[in-house]
Amino acid sequence: MKKIAIYVEGQTEQFFINKLLIEIAGQKNIQIELKKFSGKNNSPTSDIYPKTVATPVDAKYSALIYDCGGDEGVKSRILEDYAGLLSNGYSKIIGIRDLFPLTDLTKLERGLQNNISSLPISTEIIVAVHEIEAWFLSECTHFERIDNKLNNDFIISNCGYNPCIDDMTIFPNPALNLRTIYQFVGKAYNKNKKNVERTVECLDYANLYLNVSHKVLKFGELINKIDTFLT
Repeated sequence: MKKIAIYVEGQTEQFFINKLLIEIAGQKNIQIELKKFSGKNNSPTSDIYPKTVATPVDAKYSALIYDCGGDEGVKSRILEDYAGLLSNGYSKIIGIRDLFPLTDLTKLERGLQNNISSLPISTEIIVAVHEIEAWFLSECTHFERIDNKLNNDFIISNCGYNPCIDDMTIFPNPALNLRTIYQFVGKAYNKNKKNVERTVECLDYANLYLNVSHKVLKFGELINKIDTFLT
C-alpha cells in the first residue's frame, strides 16, 4: 500500500484535502486518518470526523492528514516526524501552508527549503497564495450551491471581479473576499467546522481538478503531486 502524509496549517485545509483525496482516488480506494496536534504536550489526536469519509475496501492508498495548528507548525512537524514516517513506509510527505500575512512568496519558499533545517528528500511544502481560500474563490461554480442568488453576474456586479476568469491569488486576504460574497446572502464564512464543511462540500472537485488546477499555479502543483502519488 502506498502511503502519503500531508501536513496542513488548520482545519480548513485538512477537511479540503480529505475531500480532494477521496474525490481523486475514489472513496473505496483510499484510507484516510485525520490528526490534530493539541494538548499540553502538543501530541496528535485522531478523533476528527469530517462530513465525507473514505470507505476503503482493499484500499491501494493510505493518507495521514495532520492539522498543525498554524503556519509555523507545518515545517517543524514534518522535520520532527520525518524519520518515523519513513520507517513506516510513507513514500511522500507534503506540507501546505499559506503565504498570508507575508507577501514575498520567493523569500518564504527559499527560507522553507534552504535554511538550517532544510527539508529532507521526498518532502516539499506548497505555499497557497495568499490563502487556500483563493482556490475556493477560483472554483466559482460553488457560489450558487451556497445560495442560488450568488450567480456569476451577481458577483461581478457587486464585487467588480469575475472569479471564473480573474486571478484570485492577487487578493492579500482571499478569506475576506469569500466572506464578503457569502454575506451578500446573509451567510457566514469563518473557521468553525460547520462553515468550513459547508464550503468544502459545495466545491466542484471535477472543476477543481480539470480547470482550476491549470488556472492556479500552486493548486496545480498539488494536483500534480497527488496524481504522481496515485500512479
